[in-house]
Amino acid sequence: MVYKNIYFIKRADIDDVPSIKMLFWKVFRKKVTKKYLEKKYNTSHLGIDYICTIAYFNSKAVAFYGALPQSFICRGQELKVAHAGDSITLPEHQRKGLHFQLAKEAYKVMQENDIKFVYAFHSKKTYLSTKKLGWKKHKRMLRFHIKTHSLPIAKLVNKFDFNNVYDIFCNEKLSEDAYLKLRLIGQDKFCQAITHDYINYKNSFNNHYCLEIDDCVFWVKIQAVLHVGFFYAPSEIAFDTAIKKLKRKAFYLGVDELLFQVDSDSMMAQQLRSVAEPKDSWLVGYLDFQQDINLNNFIFSYSDLDTF
Repeated sequence: MVYKNIYFIKRADIDDVPSIKMLFWKVFRKKVTKKYLEKKYNTSHLGIDYICTIAYFNSKAVAFYGALPQSFICRGQELKVAHAGDSITLPEHQRKGLHFQLAKEAYKVMQENDIKFVYAFHSKKTYLSTKKLGWKKHKRMLRFHIKTHSLPIAKLVNKFDFNNVYDIFCNEKLSEDAYLKLRLIGQDKFCQAITHDYINYKNSFNNHYCLEIDDCVFWVKIQAVLHVGFFYAPSEIAFDTAIKKLKRKAFYLGVDELLFQVDSDSMMAQQLRSVAEPKDSWLVGYLDFQQDINLNNFIFSYSDLDTF
């Protein structure tokens, strides 16, 4: 579509990836590879690709609205939702309504693909940018920082982009037992469908590891600190024992901190409160396309983040 007679707005596809890469560099001075973006936006395992939009001015990309489809499941019922992440506009094209228009076009694509709602993990600034679009507040995630008292060698490893070294010490694959346990995370609420396709998708653009400790399972990535995407523990006693062993493993890997970001109503939050004090994290904001959607029936996790 043509916007304000000067911008051409379209649904993004793989041919737009070089332009998206350029926008990341020009606006954020962030180096992302073409391969990374292609893998990140290749959500063909869900049957939906590129629910994002891009704007061109004189054949040059000037703005992008990025979102990813996700599958949430509860007791066999599956729903498609969208997670909004990347929003980029060149400085000279800001305050021209491009973010608003790109978002609106993306929402049309989402609704055409039976996506029930779009959500995001907001900072104060990003939430304000969605208010004109009719977004609503849900609640804040909680973050837990657990120190290991190791020398912060992992921060140097990350600085020099040697994070692949952890492949030697950690297992990337999940056992069938781990899959079965992790599918219990949501209890009686909708949560991310943890399938082989989902894990393979996430591993295609970031390194993740499955750490099985006694009867507990932790799905993590190591980038400067050990980020825990989600975990399963059958009890607080089991979790308390496992977290001590996880801290020990992180210590020997040169990781000085474990970072958890969890839904405040999840079993994960309840178990974490027994070993650490929570701090407020991102605000979960959302725009529902169906009025009968109640986000209190959903559990979100750190791994839902588009960059995890």
